[in-house]
Amino acid sequence: MNLNSRIFFFFQLLVCSLPQILFAQSPLFKFEVTKEGIYKINPSLLTQIGAANLSEVAIYGYPGSLPQQLNDESLSLREIPTLLAGNELLVYLQGPHGFFIDPENNPSYQHHIYRDTLSYLIGKKTSPKRVESLSASSSEVSASTLYQWSAVKGEENNLLNSGRTWYSAPVSTGNIRSIPIRKSGNTNAVWKINGVIMAQSLSSSELRLSESGQSFFSTQIDPIPNTTYGIKGREKAFKSELRPAGNELRTIELGLTSSDPNARAYFEHIQIGVPFSTSNLKSGVYFSLEESSYTISDANLLVWDVSDFFQPKSFASSSTRTITSKKIAVASSTEIPSIDKVSPISSELRADTFWPELLIITSEAFYSEAERLRTHKLSMGVLVEVVITKDIYDSFGYGNRDVVAIRDFIAYHYHKGGNLKNVLFLGKGTFDYKSKLGGRPNLVPTYSSRNSLNPLTTYSSDDFFGLLEMGQGVWEESREGDEPMQIGIGRLPVINLQEASVLINKIIQYESQPLLGDWHRNISFMADDADNNIHLRDAESHASFLKQNHPAYFQNKIYLDRFEQVRNGTTQRSPKAKEALKKTLDEGTLFLNYIGHGNETTLTAEEVFRVEDIANWPQMKHLPLWITATCEFGRHDSPFLRSSAEELLIARGKGAIGLLTTGRPVFSSVNFSLNQVFIQEVFRKENEEFQDLGTIFKNTKNQSLNGALNRNFSLLGDPSMRLARPNHSIRLVSLKDKAGNDIEQIAPLQEVSYEAEIINSSQQLVSDFSGEFEIDYRGPQQAIKTLGDESSPLEFPEESLIYFKGKGQVRNGKIQGKLLLPPLLAENFESSNLRIYAKDEESGTDAWGIEKVESGGQANELQDEEGPQIEIQLENQSQAPFRFASTTLSANFSFTDSSGIDITGLREGKQLLLVINDEQEISLNRLFHSLSGSYTKGEVVMEISGLKEGKNSLEIKAFDLAGNGSTEIIEVLVEGSNKLQILDQKVFPNPAKTLTNFEIKHNRAGENLLVRLEIINLEGRILFAENQRLVEAKQIIGDLTWIFLQNQTKYPAKGTYIYRVTLQSELDGSMDFTSGKIVIE
Repeated sequence: MNLNSRIFFFFQLLVCSLPQILFAQSPLFKFEVTKEGIYKINPSLLTQIGAANLSEVAIYGYPGSLPQQLNDESLSLREIPTLLAGNELLVYLQGPHGFFIDPENNPSYQHHIYRDTLSYLIGKKTSPKRVESLSASSSEVSASTLYQWSAVKGEENNLLNSGRTWYSAPVSTGNIRSIPIRKSGNTNAVWKINGVIMAQSLSSSELRLSESGQSFFSTQIDPIPNTTYGIKGREKAFKSELRPAGNELRTIELGLTSSDPNARAYFEHIQIGVPFSTSNLKSGVYFSLEESSYTISDANLLVWDVSDFFQPKSFASSSTRTITSKKIAVASSTEIPSIDKVSPISSELRADTFWPELLIITSEAFYSEAERLRTHKLSMGVLVEVVITKDIYDSFGYGNRDVVAIRDFIAYHYHKGGNLKNVLFLGKGTFDYKSKLGGRPNLVPTYSSRNSLNPLTTYSSDDFFGLLEMGQGVWEESREGDEPMQIGIGRLPVINLQEASVLINKIIQYESQPLLGDWHRNISFMADDADNNIHLRDAESHASFLKQNHPAYFQNKIYLDRFEQVRNGTTQRSPKAKEALKKTLDEGTLFLNYIGHGNETTLTAEEVFRVEDIANWPQMKHLPLWITATCEFGRHDSPFLRSSAEELLIARGKGAIGLLTTGRPVFSSVNFSLNQVFIQEVFRKENEEFQDLGTIFKNTKNQSLNGALNRNFSLLGDPSMRLARPNHSIRLVSLKDKAGNDIEQIAPLQEVSYEAEIINSSQQLVSDFSGEFEIDYRGPQQAIKTLGDESSPLEFPEESLIYFKGKGQVRNGKIQGKLLLPPLLAENFESSNLRIYAKDEESGTDAWGIEKVESGGQANELQDEEGPQIEIQLENQSQAPFRFASTTLSANFSFTDSSGIDITGLREGKQLLLVINDEQEISLNRLFHSLSGSYTKGEVVMEISGLKEGKNSLEIKAFDLAGNGSTEIIEVLVEGSNKLQILDQKVFPNPAKTLTNFEIKHNRAGENLLVRLEIINLEGRILFAENQRLVEAKQIIGDLTWIFLQNQTKYPAKGTYIYRVTLQSELDGSMDFTSGKIVIE
């Protein structure tokens, strides 16, 4: 582009942008109306809005709810023409609810689902739009009746607590409900009664509409099915006519007849067309129902054609005005209501020139936490803007609460800036937009479906806010109405500042603190049983894809039917499956993918997970992403209940970092399709970078569109967050035999030296990487058979056979070590996965790699007849007598053998084993690691629980790869465990200036404890007290701190204070306390 072209382009851009910028700089004000008609602007408002006279006043707005379909007009304010009549400025305005002319030229009622008042904007403009003036026509007059329409809207009931369609209070069978109308006309013409009624009945039902006991309309409505997920009511639109006595209608009665004693009838809305003679009109809005002209003979009436809200026309005053308009507004000049009160708004969002990648949309209550998240994201290089909903409503909704205003604001950023990738909603949204039902607040609204009767196709969804291409947004609830998202959308459905703080803390910790350890190499699948194994088969399909395409990840399979179930009356439970889930969460997993039955509070009929379990989970170092392909687990739009997904999010220090989850009942086939796309997307890279959750979610939804059936899948989490991934890769450089020759295959009992190196994305050595590595070599997948509890037994593969596990040191990006594989490998060579993981604690970086390595063939011979040497440490004590006050002990078992340690479990009776009191056997195979890059030394570090008061025996059995065994037995005496005891304490710093920490050692590790910390002055007054519930408390409690200014405004005086720490066991109620002095200097 040459210089002149650039200047022209800049000038064109400036000219195009100038009106919008100037408009945004002019102050705007809003005012409210409740009904439609012609209004006048009070000249007293001129000073307030900064206009010199009425000719400079412009009005902006939209009649009713904003249109869902996005177009160019959605991104700018729409001006309403005004009429300057002498010292008055007149304007036609629509109320929140009203009647519009439909495509068939009939009056159609539209109800504002978000508000019962409607705001418009007013401000100064040089050349406002004006109402066009028309002269009366000379057409032949054939009509003499016009209709005024009004409506009665049912808004008492939302049958499914879902969707945007509300109904009246119910009418039971055999009864009637009186509906107040209170309208009167001035002509004997027929009245029009239209509307929508609904029946909820298991048998055919008859609905009747009556006036003064006389039925004027009746209809039969088909029954609904008696099924859980069948439709819950059938609607019927009706049109009827009525001639009430004296041209006055006080009430209409709705009656129901059905053989179903529990049947109910409702109305959605009833609209009444009251006839008026054209020769005797009062102020109001009228519709012509005929394709003919009519005459307004009263010359004192203002008459406007308002068939097109944005192009009203004023008819010149005349005693014989002949009109063909379908909709007119009539007003007496002495009865025109006045706009007397306005309030300022902020329209700064329309002047925005900052184009972020992430928009955080929240309520004013959470602004401080949103800003804290923004600061964190900026530090990571993500451009962020925080916006509160009120400002969006003012700038893009004309001051009205409307979800479309939020979408239009997002679209404005998407089209004007071109940089937007994700939107995060911080705050709960519910289907109850007007808070009719009470309960939790609707803080940041979500989109609700039109349908409120079909459990399978009603939904709430934030996907609507991602439909940003021009022409999108209608979003009909059918496959033909499917529309793809352009950006990622996520929500954190918090209801108070405390919850917001917990969630923001989780996100910041996940993204900013080094998440080292092999936990993020673990991915977990959890599958329900029964249903002909469909859930397990689906899980296996996803697992197989990841095994083929992303083999570096370890797969953990929590399939319900692999665990024994116990019967409890008519129900079954699976304690072992529940324990396996908890163990998975405790150890850490990148994501947990559940497939099967569930609801808002539970997963599986066996209750492997219940929402109540969260309270009894300990703090977790590593938080997973949950994917729940089940019914309603992630419902987040209810004002009455908190779903499990919400509770997992807001759980402090545990639960989930985010969820891809469902808010309504779903089909397993729909679950499978969506989950399949997620599995394909979750590890896909764009430009050599892993995708953020918003992009994964967007692509997942766009590639699994299925009408209304998958729209209730939501991302509850931060869409701009990326799952924890290693910073670098590891490349295997060489495998060598004992003589130093390069080899490609490993034989059993063959000593092999391996070398590897840490490399960056450019395949270059990371020479400043130093730390620790772990190597893991596994055998071929083993066939695991389910128990067949509720379906036929089924085999599935699992990579459970461990040939070798070891640790060593990384120096300057280099890895070296030796390994020895066990005997009993296959005679033919088989390819298995050799994985290496490394971490550099100092830099907070890590790396991983995987290589396919063949092993098998003829075993080498070992000249070794001695078993392993075994050393035992309990609570850092290696010499007898072993005497403790606790039944739970930390243990370190060390093993030395020139032939390595057998941890395969392939040889019967020869595995690494701990036996407690000659009864309880615990396999240590999976806990063992060789040390120092060698295979001759290794250890098991674990916690032993289940000891008894008194004498205990611990027996360790170990075998080397040559088959030689050793046993070590020690006696452990437990004394005083029947009473909670504080064994040791530390208080530091002491003396102190700003805070003091407390560290308490006790004898009830693993139990739930109640902790109370009190600070008392020398006069005995408690200055500070804090209570905590510690789930599965560690042996040393180290998170007790007194910050001197905590919970008080006055700094404690220098001097001496008393502290007291009390512990109490939830198991048996036993207590102990310790106290001492703190000096503040």
